[in-house]
Amino acid sequence: MGSIGFIRDPVYNYIEYDKSLEKPVMDSAPMQRLRLLHQLQLSYLVYPGAEHSRFQHSIGVMHLAGLFAKSLLQGISKESIIEGYKAEELIKATRIAGLLHDIGHGPFSHAFEEAIYWTYEHSLNIKNHEEAGYNIIKNTEIKDILEENGLLDIVLQLLSNKQPEEPILKLLRKTVKEWIYPADILDFLIRDSYYTGTREYGLIDYYRLIRLSHASPFEPGNIVLELRARGALASYLRSRIAMFENVYFHPVTLVFNKAAIELLRITDDISGGIYREAINSLGKGDPTKYLSLNDYEALRLASSYCNEDKRISRLYSSIVNRKPLWKLLYEEKYVLSPINLRGPASILFKRRTAIEFRDRIEKAVREEIIDKGLKYKEMEDFWVAINTLRPVPPLPVGKITFIDISNNITKSLDIPHLLDEDGILFKLLIRVYGPADLKKSPDRFKYVEAVRDAVKKELEPSALGEITM
Repeated sequence: MGSIGFIRDPVYNYIEYDKSLEKPVMDSAPMQRLRLLHQLQLSYLVYPGAEHSRFQHSIGVMHLAGLFAKSLLQGISKESIIEGYKAEELIKATRIAGLLHDIGHGPFSHAFEEAIYWTYEHSLNIKNHEEAGYNIIKNTEIKDILEENGLLDIVLQLLSNKQPEEPILKLLRKTVKEWIYPADILDFLIRDSYYTGTREYGLIDYYRLIRLSHASPFEPGNIVLELRARGALASYLRSRIAMFENVYFHPVTLVFNKAAIELLRITDDISGGIYREAINSLGKGDPTKYLSLNDYEALRLASSYCNEDKRISRLYSSIVNRKPLWKLLYEEKYVLSPINLRGPASILFKRRTAIEFRDRIEKAVREEIIDKGLKYKEMEDFWVAINTLRPVPPLPVGKITFIDISNNITKSLDIPHLLDEDGILFKLLIRVYGPADLKKSPDRFKYVEAVRDAVKKELEPSALGEITM
């Protein structure tokens, strides 16, 4: 590193940064935009402390990715797969990849993904925020900074949607993403639990996981974990489930996320596709419009259409005045064995089929309400959220190898059997929401009964395979 600076961070206390390389990247306009994106979308309407930004998270990921890369590289001899690179440049590139990994997020982050990327994917030349970030790097001043330091190619390979070919880059990519415990997930669990006040869910021994991970001597480009860290791994996986169940998928948070998704989608439609145009312009090499997008600009744009469209006015008011438009009417929670998840229930852990299943339940709920003579003025106000609680992220990795260094013994487990042995299960949450003012209706419990009957019919065992309450 060149001259070193320090950032005071509430999670890690001090984070070092390279003033000659990392500071110019952090100070660039694309990175500064991340200060205007909340890390947890609208969770601050439920957890008031959750005002932290994607910028803070990105710095945390840079820090952890650097620790992870340095630890892995210390265990690799110069004659092995590192040949052709210098350890110092690999660590620098990995830290920068961690810093830039979220640079392509749009307004309200994952809500933007669902509202725009998923809805219009066939008409977009960029398919998700990761591709957007890749294009931002290639078409802004960040490219010049990385080229001057000889790191552009490595960083782009670490962040590309395609796996690098070289084993050393495959290995370092896992320190940032596409691994069971990459820097991205480690930081957001620890950081989000801190800012939401749910610290008990973020008690992760990240240092033990990182220090006891090694480059695999058997499979170049893969990671092995010392057997003595298995307890830390299990604790981390349980923390991930706890954070998703209690914070990310909090029932009221989902209400405001729904409002944001609808607001973004309708605003894009009434504006003639302003968000789609920004995405496609970025894909053609012009990032200007995309880089103007952030949480606050999305709300400002929506407010300009409030007088023209009652739907926008209603959604905008809900968010800025914290007035939930919907209330939870009914919930089913299932625990699914990771072993049996290979059966019919596995479809709900795939985006397209989960959306189809959700739409089917929504249709059944609305039909049941009408059949019972309870038709509401706005039937679209009855909607379904299906949330899958995964102890591990969706991965191209099918197994993990543990190594007992003292006895030179290895043990490989595929992910389902690892989770099964440690008693870590998947969970499925199916929630049905209805209009907020339904609570004033004397027929409220009849609506709840109709919703329950509809859901029960759709959730017969044949629909999901083996599930347990």
